[in-house]
Amino acid sequence: MLNYYLPAISSRDMTAFVIATIHLNLCVGTIARFSRERPDLMATLEELLTFKACGEFMLTEVGHGLDARNLETTARMEADGSFTLNTPNAGAAKAMPPSSPLAGMARVAVVFARLIVGGDDRGVKPFVVRINDARGMCDGVVSRVLPVRAGTKPLDHSITTFHNVRLQPEALLGSASRADNEREEFLAHIWRVSVGTLSLSIMRVSAIRVAGCIAALYSQRRLVGDRTKLPIMQFSTQQRPILEALAHGQVLHAYAKWSVGEFMNQNHNADVRRGIATVFKVLVVCAQPDNRTRINLPRERRGRGRHSRYKHSSRF
Repeated sequence: MLNYYLPAISSRDMTAFVIATIHLNLCVGTIARFSRERPDLMATLEELLTFKACGEFMLTEVGHGLDARNLETTARMEADGSFTLNTPNAGAAKAMPPSSPLAGMARVAVVFARLIVGGDDRGVKPFVVRINDARGMCDGVVSRVLPVRAGTKPLDHSITTFHNVRLQPEALLGSASRADNEREEFLAHIWRVSVGTLSLSIMRVSAIRVAGCIAALYSQRRLVGDRTKLPIMQFSTQQRPILEALAHGQVLHAYAKWSVGEFMNQNHNADVRRGIATVFKVLVVCAQPDNRTRINLPRERRGRGRHSRYKHSSRF
């Protein structure tokens, strides 16, 4: 995990790293967990691991984020053992993993839905669902691409809905029976989310370190003054935010190594490991905005104010 997420190259193309993380950690990781008892899943894993298809992970919905256990997407078991996947209302649309065919390659998703068997709600279960191929969406699957955020490399975040999508019996991952403890089963099914909580947060550490380094190099090269040219790094107003960012980056780098080690410690139970990932994410997220605001100060002083953050400003 460290060798993949900590190198500074992760900050070079965050969009590519987000795609790869969803693909490898969430989609492949979830399917692989069931492959020991399900050798038929190996063909799908081979397709994903050779990147003939891009993996997605569809858990949260428009109306259900942190309370994903209450999601409303349904998978109704038919008499022949197959399933019919449906989005019953707008609030049950899956948000916001990429699902359009814009990338020009097939997409396979782990979709979480409420399993209904003969009118009985068996709880939230994961299903392997083909979303699209290189040419277009699969039957019954609708993808509505969200607007691109200004200043970012495009990623086709989407709102995805399902309309009478037929799934073969083997699409279900795990048992169709109701779990004795639905909460524990649900947390086990989404375990890779905890891994992603830690791994994606580690990428922020690289971003902080790179931002501090860029600001420091620029401040050494940027000269001001009439006769005696001085680098702006000579000014304390420039030194303090940059040095703070570099220091925070080093401390968070060490904390990331410790957190990964503890997270992978099998002596800790699942709740403790989830807690380690969550605390790390909160600390990194809280540490970053202050650094980002301060490091942007030199840019603001060069006449690029808040309007430069919006897409329309590129016309001027």
